[in-house]
Amino acid sequence: MHMMWNRRRTDPSTILYAVLAGAGAGLVVGMLLAPKSGDDMRSDIGSTVDEYLDAARERAESLKASASSMAQKGVQEVRRTTDMIADKVKDAVNRGEQEAHNVVDRTAAAASEGAQKGQKAAKQAASDLQSGAHA
Repeated sequence: MHMMWNRRRTDPSTILYAVLAGAGAGLVVGMLLAPKSGDDMRSDIGSTVDEYLDAARERAESLKASASSMAQKGVQEVRRTTDMIADKVKDAVNRGEQEAHNVVDRTAAAASEGAQKGQKAAKQAASDLQSGAHA
């Protein structure tokens, strides 16, 4: 029967704690099996614990720096995307304004042309009435 491993992200602090726990267990077993005096053993344990704590601090600082860098990149990407969207909206508004001006200009031109035709027709009708009245 196959077991499926559930792959998911593991919190870096969980990994760090697991490494420290494993190292601590190995340290204890190694010290218990080593043929040393009590003072030597305590000195070795203290030195080893200090080394592990230093390594853990360095790793924690590295993870902190990495997380900070990723957060800054995320903020930069959000700003870049926001700026891009704002530019596209401005372009769309400008195109809409220009199209609206074009429609108004075309409508005004058509109205002017219609008024000129109407004026011409009215003059012609007035002229026709005058000529019919004189006849």
